[in-house]
Amino acid sequence: MIRLLCLLLVLTWGSLLFAGDSQDWKQYNYDNAGWRFNHGEQTLNSSNAGELVEKWRFPGKGSSERIGIVHAMPVIVNGFVYFGTTRTNPAFYKLTPSGKLAWKYQIKSVITAEEGDPYIKHNAENVTDGVMNSALVQDGKVFFGTFGGQVICLDRYTGEELWRVKTKKPPFPSAHQANTVMSSPIMADGKLIVAGGGFEHSLGAIPEYKCCSGRGFVAAFDPDTGDSLWVYNVGPQPEDFPIPIAMESRDGKERYFVAGPSTSSVWCTPSYDPASKTLFFGTDTHNAPRRATPDDSRPYNKYSSAIIAINCDDGKEKWVRQLVANDVWNNALAAYNEKTGEYKDLSIGDTPKIYTIQDQGKRKEVLGVGCKNGSFYVIDRDSGEIIHKTPTYQGPPKPELTASKEERILALPSAIGGLQTGCAYDGKRVYVNGIDWPGLGVSLSRQESTFAPSGGRVTAISPTSLVENWRHERKKVDFENHDGKHYLSGDPVPSGIAVANDVMFFTTNVSGKLSALNTANGKLLKEFRLGPVWCGPAISRGRVYVGSGNNLFRPWNAEKAKRSLGGFAFPLTDHGTVYSFGLPGVDEVSRLPEVDTFTSEDAQ
Repeated sequence: MIRLLCLLLVLTWGSLLFAGDSQDWKQYNYDNAGWRFNHGEQTLNSSNAGELVEKWRFPGKGSSERIGIVHAMPVIVNGFVYFGTTRTNPAFYKLTPSGKLAWKYQIKSVITAEEGDPYIKHNAENVTDGVMNSALVQDGKVFFGTFGGQVICLDRYTGEELWRVKTKKPPFPSAHQANTVMSSPIMADGKLIVAGGGFEHSLGAIPEYKCCSGRGFVAAFDPDTGDSLWVYNVGPQPEDFPIPIAMESRDGKERYFVAGPSTSSVWCTPSYDPASKTLFFGTDTHNAPRRATPDDSRPYNKYSSAIIAINCDDGKEKWVRQLVANDVWNNALAAYNEKTGEYKDLSIGDTPKIYTIQDQGKRKEVLGVGCKNGSFYVIDRDSGEIIHKTPTYQGPPKPELTASKEERILALPSAIGGLQTGCAYDGKRVYVNGIDWPGLGVSLSRQESTFAPSGGRVTAISPTSLVENWRHERKKVDFENHDGKHYLSGDPVPSGIAVANDVMFFTTNVSGKLSALNTANGKLLKEFRLGPVWCGPAISRGRVYVGSGNNLFRPWNAEKAKRSLGGFAFPLTDHGTVYSFGLPGVDEVSRLPEVDTFTSEDAQ
């Protein structure tokens, strides 16, 4: 009876939070509850996942065609695949169920000298606009954001641009030249919800840059017109300092800040509770400190590295719960403070998952969310009170250190470590994807390390976070770096986890694999080699879809203010591929029509 009630609860959440065919994976987290669990999947499970084969890839094997890197998970509707690319010829694509091109939309870049982009102005790096997030497909429209801070709406059937908002410039209410959109959009109460903000991590390492005045935002748009309905800004308006504030940089010198506090972009995809009309999301670090006052000498405020709840009707703040205090960081500053023992850049990119627990005999409505400090938090979603959390590693960084199972540490803290994003929940267990890269703290910067990651894993824990069910530890990889050096590297799991029935899928970015596990015991069922990858998978109608390619986190040379060839880097490429995996023979997807047509859903 209890198991039946749990199943009914899962199905109820699905019907409340997600309209349309439940087999489709129409948005980054599958639904607005943030579970990353396809409860409508009817084909794939742990008994047949080991039989999966490649059904097609785009571009096709042996093709001379090249597309850009696919950093963000494809979304799938009726067998049609939607995804964007970055780096090389940024564009957005729609593929048919058989993997053929349906249409292509060329992204009109706003990262140009004519647009006054700060990265080009300061010769910071070779940046291009492109798609770093998953799309939302709903009501005959496709919505997505770009690294250049654009929010774009296309016609689902033709690929025609319906509207486009540039958040770098007015009339967008929170316009800033460094704005970006790396989170994925959701639809809540008829509003298109998009998170973004000032991305000044790299700019902060440039002495000539006036650091820092950007802050994060969550905005609501009219999905038909792109008109701004409201904008919630993270923290107070940054101000110019009467006297520059000095902080010790990672090379032992001083970095002077002339403006702040900056709360950086919101790169977490929000979740939404329709019962209370509340949006939940996590925030990034301070890129610049706050100015001390006579009654408050702290260099930070409560809005950095925090979970925030806001009202969906008007964007008004309900509560703020900071998970990591004193997190002031950009590329000029050390990723680990030896004097205080504090790790930096421990922001929240994981979507707060909405669910209910039984705790000490009481039913509690909670959020479950992972943080880059390596801890998973269970938070009261009415008050923001932290109910439970898993242990966090306390101690200095050691290059070969890995998370201790005995101490129930899920992952080690670092600027590219801990629980980055994409944890999942299926109504039974929470599944967290971890990265151990303590060597970043030893070498001080997140962009320059002579040490490889030390480990990676997926761990299953109870919804309360108090019990660990199993952990899947990735094996070390003999890895040849881009500069010809060899590393015995850990195998991080940075991608989002996708779950259906009793099977899960994820990617690993040093071995470059797509892996399937049994959710009951963590047993490895199947692996495919993809090559360089950062993208996570999606599951729909007996198929698993994933993109490949990676150009993230090249080593950074702060003095030259550009990418460097020195130090460890994840496997890199300038091109990507989209794959579809399924069971052998004819399946549901192969029987779907190749022409997408107007549906009753579009008429709603």
